[in-house]
This record gives sequence, C-alpha cells and structure tokens, in this order.
Amino acid sequence: MKQTKWQRLATIGLCSSLVINAFSGVTAVAETITIESSPTVASSAKEATSASSATPESTESSQETTETSREEVTQETEKPEVVEKISDDKEKTVISDYLNKGAKTIPEINKISPKATYNFPKVNYQFGFVDEAGNLMNPAPFSILFDYARGDRTTVPVKWTVISANEKATDSADNLKNMVVPAVSLAQPAGGAIYSVPSNFRLTIPKYYSSISIYNSDGKINPKYPVPIVKQYDSGVINNWIDEFHALNLTKDEAGYYKMYDTSVDGHGYPLLMQRYVTPPGKISHNVYTYFSGPVYYHLINRKVTENFVDDNGTKITPPTGFTQGNKIPMTSNTFKYTAAKALPATYTAGGKTYTFQGWYKGKTKPNTLTTSTTPTYNTTFDGNDDMTAMYKEEVPKASVALTRTTAETVTSGGNVTWRATITNTSQAPLTTATIKKSTAWTTGLAAPTAMIVTPAGGTAKTVPVTATTWTNGVSLGTDIPVGKSATVQFTTKATGTAGQVLRAGITTSGNYSGVSASATVRVKDNDQVIVTPTAEGFISVPTFNFGQVGVAGSTQQHSLKKAADYYGNGTRNPYLRIKKTQPNWSLTAQLSQPKSATDSLPTTTRLLLGTAAAASFTDYNQPTETKTPLGKTGTVNLTADNTATAVVANQQFTGSDVYQLDFTFANIKLEVPANQGMSGQQYQAAVTWNLVTGP
Repeated sequence: MKQTKWQRLATIGLCSSLVINAFSGVTAVAETITIESSPTVASSAKEATSASSATPESTESSQETTETSREEVTQETEKPEVVEKISDDKEKTVISDYLNKGAKTIPEINKISPKATYNFPKVNYQFGFVDEAGNLMNPAPFSILFDYARGDRTTVPVKWTVISANEKATDSADNLKNMVVPAVSLAQPAGGAIYSVPSNFRLTIPKYYSSISIYNSDGKINPKYPVPIVKQYDSGVINNWIDEFHALNLTKDEAGYYKMYDTSVDGHGYPLLMQRYVTPPGKISHNVYTYFSGPVYYHLINRKVTENFVDDNGTKITPPTGFTQGNKIPMTSNTFKYTAAKALPATYTAGGKTYTFQGWYKGKTKPNTLTTSTTPTYNTTFDGNDDMTAMYKEEVPKASVALTRTTAETVTSGGNVTWRATITNTSQAPLTTATIKKSTAWTTGLAAPTAMIVTPAGGTAKTVPVTATTWTNGVSLGTDIPVGKSATVQFTTKATGTAGQVLRAGITTSGNYSGVSASATVRVKDNDQVIVTPTAEGFISVPTFNFGQVGVAGSTQQHSLKKAADYYGNGTRNPYLRIKKTQPNWSLTAQLSQPKSATDSLPTTTRLLLGTAAAASFTDYNQPTETKTPLGKTGTVNLTADNTATAVVANQQFTGSDVYQLDFTFANIKLEVPANQGMSGQQYQAAVTWNLVTGP
C-alpha cells in the first residue's frame, strides 16, 4: 500500500479554511493588488506538487494576526503510477506582470494598506469525460451544478448567503465541460475572512455508467489525459500543490451525485480546490484563489450486461458455439435494452458433454420459473441486476438394448443361431464409443461369434471382426448413435446342448453411456416334439401318437405306441402337451377324428386311450433357470373317433402359473380298434384336436 501525505488546516477560532504552501518560508504581501484576468493555464504536468493549509485567526484593532498552526494527517490510498515530475516546475513563483498588472516587486511585509479591495478574476474549471476506449466524449449527457455562495466570517457563526443557485456548467466545442466562477471583488474585513466560492458541487453522470475516476480502467493516469497541476494564488505568490490532486477524485453521496473533496467552514462545504477568500490585513494577510493548469479528465466505466452459462446446479459450463462465458455487453444509453446477439440453441455439445436448454433469467437470483424464449431480451434497470444467465441441463447419455433371435426357438445341438441386438439412444445426448460384449449371463453352450454386422440407423452395414479377447472385453462398433436413433448388431453363434436344454445369449453394451444388458434364449430340440412360441397364449407343443404297424384281428384289439427304442427319446420320455395361457380361468378339451387311409376308414367307435396325465407347471419358462413343479393328475382321458369333445382339464383345476404341461404315460397310451376293421397294407391317420379355452 502506497501512502499519500495530506496537509490539513488546524482550525482555530471561527474555523477558516485556507491552504498555503507547506514548504514556503516567505509570505509576500502587497499593499494593493488588482487582478483583472483569468490565470494562464499551464502546460500539462507530469506530477502534481503538495500544499498545506492554514487558517487565519481574526485580528483585533492592531490588525495583527497570528500565524495558524498546522497539523499533518496521513491518509492511505491506493495510488497508481503517476507521470514524472516536471523538471523545471517551481514550487513557488512570484506572480507575473500578467497577473499582477504592473507590480514589479513584492513589498515589504510591514507595508500594509488596511482594508484593501481585491478583484478576483473569472476562473474556468474545465472537465473532460473519457470512455473506456480512451476517447474524449461529448459532455452533453453529463451535468455539473453548483451554487455560488458568499461567506462572511466577521460574524459568529459564519453567515453564508447563496448568491445564485443551481448554476450549470456549459459544453464547449472541444468536448469539455466549462464550470465558470465569475470575477468578484472582495474587500478585506477588519477581522475573520470573506469567502466567495462555488459550493454544493454536484456532478451527475448517465446511469449506464458504473463509476467515474481520474484513473483509467487499469488504475493509472493516462498520459494522454494528465491530471492538471492545482495552482494556488496567495497574495502575489503562485504555489503548485503536491498530491492534492487526489482531491479531484469524486465520491458519490446518498443523493446519487458525485462530489469533489469538500472543506467546510462552520458546516458549509465547498470544493477544497475551488476556494476563494480574503483575510484581514496584518503580518499574515491573504487573498487566495485556486485554479487548474488544465482540464480535469474523468474516466468512465460502462455498466455491463454479463452473459453467464450454467448447469442446473448453477455451475458455469462451456457455452454454445458463438457465445462466450462471462461476455460483457456495455450499456450505452439510459434506455439500454439487452438482446442476445443470436438465439440460444435448444441443445449443444461441448467438451464431450451435451446440454439442453432450460431457460434464462435476469439478475443475480434464479427465479422459480425460468423464461424459455430462446433469444433473451429485456430492459435494463442499472441496479446491478442486469446480467443474463442461461441455464442448461447436462444430459446423461442413456441407451436401451434389446436382443432377439432371428432363427427358430429350437435348434439341433451343434446348429447355428443368429441374434440381433438393437441399441437405441434414449437420451438427449449422442451415444459415442459404443462397444458390445458377452455378459455374465452368456451360456457356455454358445460359442463366441467370429464377426458382427453393424448397421447404423439409416447408414450402411459394415462387418466388424470378433475375437475371443474382444468378445470378452468389448467389440468396438465404430459408430455413433444420434439422439432418437438406433443401431443394430447381428451375429451368429453355434449352439450345443442336451435335448430340451435352454441356452442363454447375454450381451452388454456401453460407451459414453452406462452399460445396459439384454438376453435371449434358444432351446435344444428333443428330436421328437416340435416346440413353438405362442405370442400370448396357446399350444407350445403337442404330442404325436405313432402306433406303427398293427394287424387286422377278429376281435377288438388295443395297440401300443411304436416301440420305445424308436420313439420319444429312446423310451426315456413320455409324450406331453404344453400350453401357455394368460387368464386365470382356463380349461382344456380334446377330440379325435375318424382314422382314414387312402381307400378305407376305421369305424367311429375306434378309440384313443390316453389314461391319466401328470400335470406340472413351470416357473422361469424358457430360461436356463426354468423349474418344473408337479401339480397332480388329470382324470382318465379316452377319445372316441367321432370328434366328440372330451374334457381333459376343468376350469381352475390347476392354477398358479402361465405355462402347464401334461405328461401322458408312454405305456398307458393305446389305440383301440374294433374287430375285423382295417385293410392290410393301408396307413390310417386321424387328428387329435386340443381345445384351450380361456377367459373369465
């Protein structure tokens, strides 16, 4: 922290405020001084000089005054770089003939003409306003008001009179504000002091500016706009003040005006650097006024609308293309309306992340409801709550996958099965770096594929090789899946297992999304009964009754099924009926048609004797974990070849599952043919019709 020393007056008696050179060892006093013209404006200074202040005490009839005491106070301020001190500048200069109008010498201190009248010149205090780009602006939008006041310190308290109120600084052709303090003649009082000053200084700036200072935005004095030297005329001597230029800086009061540093006499304030007064004759007698060597330049900082982009947690994110995080848009008028340069995108991707638009709001505090128009626009309020914040939701890439079998539900052991995985993008972010591999659900009876055919949505299929390693670790699909789109992956495996065994193909796909899995199954054929997959309900498998070759007899005969060695798993399994239903109420009937050959038929009294059937239900049907649970038996089932429907399972006889199986005992199944029926060499066929009835 740099220190700047200030000299301030010790206040004595009636609190006059007077500034003289702190380093001066001589005070020059003239008997009669007439000042007619404004002071010459000095060339720009590179460093101002300092001055102290002293206040004269009122005198008695002897008209002698005592010198005021001075106290020194130190004020710490941030002080930026200041230009170098002018090499030939004098801290004290005897006033020139131009100002002194003919006075060639400084009179001796004791030669005093009491109660002289001093004519103070008109002084033009000039002000310029510089924008952030360093350009001198038109001063018209700025206002400087002041009151012209007279203070009479010959009374206690000091009597102040406003000569004219609300005087206005005017604009010049060279873009400066001219604050003119008129010429005045002040007669020395017998005691105290007489003041004639511009008081109640009030600078108003357009509300679209946030600050004003003699320093630029870098905190420095711009050499193009130097701070003027503050000069004080004091009884024939011109003093340059050091450091006092800081009093040129402005502070904002409660009413919103900007003011220069004030001094005060009995509670009446006026700018310290614009004082003008006379004191009584005596050893220490003053006629004082101040002026500047050039204009005072103030640098303005525009208020700005800051564009912010955040996620739904309020954390700043990478903005969409064409926007800048923290971009500041200067306000340029008192009616400034903010409008985004272009529309905010509904969704965008940046830094590998995808964002969807939620809305925007004005100011510092997020409201409960966001504005969802894609081009933010609003009138600014110049109150620090004009920033625009656009909120986006970071999308988490998500996918679903389905695995289907493109070949039959059953496969001969050692045969091939073809599978198709469909990966669907279920999020608002693209799926990238997609891979596929076997999951832990993969059954060892299924061999690894050797290749995959990958087809992006609307794209061209391509073949991707597969090895045992990549099948375990992940096969790169080499394609992205856009929002709302799918890609298919088809591959073929070899299936090996025992009759009726269910084999599961389980796969997992992942990428920039969390892994998702799917599976499908295939059943190894039993080589005796066809198994189908009903869409909702119906028959999964029905038995075939093959009685082989039988003879014609003169009496009723019952014939058994073809010998076990040639039928139904080498005699290890019974013929079965398997059904699927969706309703809790269901029943089953069966009927037998008349057996016929190409030229003959057996009588309708022919019967198919099935006996009782063991009933069972399934859980986890068609899964490797499927379980078969016994439920009991049906009644005896005997079908007559006249297509009469015979009850097999009554309504709600068996409950608790969606898949049921009836196992008919191999040895109990008979074909009963009446005596003397049939012709040698003929092959007779009949149909067993099973009827599944479901519903309330």
